[in-house]
Amino acid sequence: MFLLPALKKQENFSEIESQIADFVLQDAERVTRMTIKEFATGAGVSEASVVRFCKAIGVKGFRDFKVALSQELFRNKNEFNIVKKEKHEKLSLNDVFFNTMALDQLAVQQLVNTLDLKEVSKAITLLKDKQKVTVYGVGASAVVAEDFAHKVSKLGVTASFNRDFHQMLALVLNLTPEDIFLAISTTGKTAEVVQLATLAKEKGATIIAITTLQNSKLAKLADLKLSTPVLEEYFRVANMATRISQLAVVDVLYMGLYEELGEVATDKLYDLHHAIERFRGK
Repeated sequence: MFLLPALKKQENFSEIESQIADFVLQDAERVTRMTIKEFATGAGVSEASVVRFCKAIGVKGFRDFKVALSQELFRNKNEFNIVKKEKHEKLSLNDVFFNTMALDQLAVQQLVNTLDLKEVSKAITLLKDKQKVTVYGVGASAVVAEDFAHKVSKLGVTASFNRDFHQMLALVLNLTPEDIFLAISTTGKTAEVVQLATLAKEKGATIIAITTLQNSKLAKLADLKLSTPVLEEYFRVANMATRISQLAVVDVLYMGLYEELGEVATDKLYDLHHAIERFRGK
């Protein structure tokens, strides 16, 4: 779906639909951060008209419209991260810096539209109540998985991560219905992640997935899905913006768990701080 060309063309649009389209085109990036009430007020139409407009252009509702619009804006700015066979003009370091910063910023902005805080709340409750969590990801997602295990262990959560697949098999085989398996995969199709999630499911563990594609094998296995936005083409220079959105989800889980645990978490962090200072000789 290409929203912006359709909004510019306004073919077979009613007067109100054209009014809404014009409002979007004035500042499309700002629209992605609006509530439906703010958008309707800004466009000078009713919320019902906004919903009808969304359905008329092929999306279910305003939330889906914002997600689609955000992704299109991101793709338009993300050309420099796609590997191309044809010769392209070399970017200056200044352009690389500001393009990268723009991508990272958009990654967080889009996450606001895709991440369901009700699902996040459920995940935090599970992390608080379950015995232990085993986490796994491959490639760039492995960095995120390791970061998650490192963070929550500081709060007293028993967390396991290993880059070696055979070692992960041993860890997953020891999971019980009292445990969590957190799977991180951009596409939800990564073979090793899906295989371990399948095994964890057989052991009765609760599966939490951080992924983009809701119809993927991993998403179908998951008891809870923490959705990150589709940010980059498959064949890219590096998994950059997607990693940023995954790390942001991890940070939200960590801070949410910290708030949920209260004084227990604070005491754990103080103990860790004092232990570090002790071994530093301070």
